[in-house]
Amino acid sequence: MNSNTRHNTDRTEPDENSPQEYDVVIVGSGPAGAAAALFCARAELETLLVANGRSTLQKCAYVENYLGFPAGIEPQSLLDLARAHVEQTDCTVRTETVDGVTQQDDTLVVDCDGEAVTTEELLAASWSKSEYLDGLGVEKEQEEDGPVDEIVTDEDGRTNVPGVWAAGRITGTHHQALVNAGDGARVALNLIETFRPSYYNDWVVPDGYYASFDREIPTGVEEIDHEERQRRANAGQKWMREFF
Repeated sequence: MNSNTRHNTDRTEPDENSPQEYDVVIVGSGPAGAAAALFCARAELETLLVANGRSTLQKCAYVENYLGFPAGIEPQSLLDLARAHVEQTDCTVRTETVDGVTQQDDTLVVDCDGEAVTTEELLAASWSKSEYLDGLGVEKEQEEDGPVDEIVTDEDGRTNVPGVWAAGRITGTHHQALVNAGDGARVALNLIETFRPSYYNDWVVPDGYYASFDREIPTGVEEIDHEERQRRANAGQKWMREFF
């Protein structure tokens, strides 16, 4: 993982006519995009997830190999759960289409259905359209057994254009939903490190865990006591019962 940082965290307050500013804009709300948005938002990055409501997962009749659902789950229910999880964070979610992206100095300007937003980083996670990146010169190559142009990235998920990342099937990752979710989370962690080099992990541990090793609690880690653990467990079970 490359820990190179290039961000100025001192952000000025925009006036009412200025585009909304984000640390990262994620295009695509399928498993890869939703996982990336969840990790970025929980790492306290100003995150925008742009969803057009046309995930490839909807082509499935039923999903039987997504970990945590032994009897399987309907594709739309899986997408709804993913979106609801993201919406539990401070991530902004907009149902729109990204029409294009341009570069102004070190900032990316994203055209969302005619409205501009600015971002320091953009993560492409939408299948199979990526023409909105053409103006930036993002490198692509045609998939081996089909007509789609896949985005070329390095091992961390970076493209050839600074500030532009990609994850999931659009990069040639296997199309299985669980694999894509993992890839979105992996690339998000690499992106997060460019903002927060000291960020360790998004991890909740028992109270006193790090003291037992005579260590400070790392950035990104939360310790909670038994009562709080039980409260969260009860709330999580209640939420899932109500959803289904």
